[in-house]
Order: sequence, then structure tokens, then C-alpha cells
Amino acid sequence: MKLSVPSLVYAVQNNMAFLALSNLDAAVYQVTYQLKIPCTALCTVLMLNRTLSKLQWISVFMLCGGVTLVQWKPAQATKVVVEQNPLLGFGAIAIAVLCSGFAGVYFEKVLKSSDTSLWVRNIQMYLSGIIVTLVGAYLSDGAEIKDKGFFYGYTYYVWFVIFLASVGGLYTSVVVKYTDNIMKGFSAAAAIVLSTIASVILFGLQITLTFALGTLLVCVSIYLYGLPRQDTTSIQQGEPASKERIIGV
Repeated sequence: MKLSVPSLVYAVQNNMAFLALSNLDAAVYQVTYQLKIPCTALCTVLMLNRTLSKLQWISVFMLCGGVTLVQWKPAQATKVVVEQNPLLGFGAIAIAVLCSGFAGVYFEKVLKSSDTSLWVRNIQMYLSGIIVTLVGAYLSDGAEIKDKGFFYGYTYYVWFVIFLASVGGLYTSVVVKYTDNIMKGFSAAAAIVLSTIASVILFGLQITLTFALGTLLVCVSIYLYGLPRQDTTSIQQGEPASKERIIGV
């Protein structure tokens, strides 16, 4: 029952993300959706009673800006007129951002607050997710599923992508278990940069100035977040002792 909560929240997040994308421009969506990174950091502080240094907060917002620039694509003119409701779009993106931060930190709290195996927790969570998404699939496309079958269109490439996504999900759980959700955000940002570089090598994708600047911000933010905190208490405690030695002399 505990892990049915993040499953439901993730389902709401995905639907809100689609609703936001259909009511906002792609560029606006890309920028606003990256607010899930500082939202995750805020949920970590509030729900897990952790503290972040000023430098770590700066690195979190720097990562947010870097990911935005890496994924930035200029708006293209189109003849298709689509009615959009920006107010509904911003409301949906706000809910999606909050759901992303809450569900990730909640899952981390469940993982680290019990001795239950990581693999058992994954099975529990994915079972809840399968039930929720299966109901949604039949409610939205039930007629087509009955007509063509559930696995219609599943090629070897589709199965391979599903396999990669499954391995990625398990690896993400390991990252959350032994680090935290903020570090997961940093690793996801690094994955975006690496996948784009792979696209340059494999498909000849052109690197833009915004991508180069975004990559630089992502790398710098990862470095800053990983810096060890300076313990200033020992220095402050040592100052009175040095003054006493001066007075004694």
C-alpha cells in the first residue's frame, strides 16, 4: 500500500505533463518542466530533514538552467492552428512538477526506512504501476486493444527499448537507495548530454551554441554539488584557544 502512493502520483504526473504540453509551447514547456529539479531538492529538505549548503542550492538551479539549454529547440512556424489554454497548461505543469518531486522523495524515504529488499520494493511499485496504467490504457484505447490485441505493433526494436527502460528503472532505484533523488537528477542530466553526443556521432546531429553552454553548466553544477562541505566549526572553536595563548604570552 505504501508504494501504491508513488505509482498513483507518477501516473498523475505523466498525464499532467501531456496536458501541459498540449496547452503550452514546446519551449515554454521545456523551461518550466525543469523546475522539477529544485522542487525535488525542496522536498528532500522538507520530507527527509536534510540540509543543503548554499553552493549545493546554486548547483541545483545551475543544473536546471543547463538542462533547459541542452534540450532547447527554437519554436518553428506551423500552419496548424491548435487551441491552447496557457492557464490550464501552467496549472498542469505545476502539478506535474510537484508530483515529480514528491513521488521521488517519497519512494526514497520508503526505500531507506525499512530493511525490505530493493528488488521486492521494485516489484511492489511496478505492480501498482502496471495496474494503474493498464486501467488507463483500456479506458482510453479499449476498442483498439480488443480489435488488434494488446501487443499489436510490438517489434524487436520495441521490446529492446522496453528492456533498456526496465534496466534503467532498476538502476535508478539503486541510485536512489544509495545516494538520493537530487543525485538522480544530476545523473539524468548527464545522461541527456551523453545521449546528445551519441546522436552527434551516430546521426550527425549539429551541436548548437545553446547545447554547448548547457553542457558546460551541467558539468560545472555536477562538480559544485559533489564538493565536500567545509566544516567551519573547528576553526571557530580554535579561535578562542589561540586568543588565550596570545594573552598568556
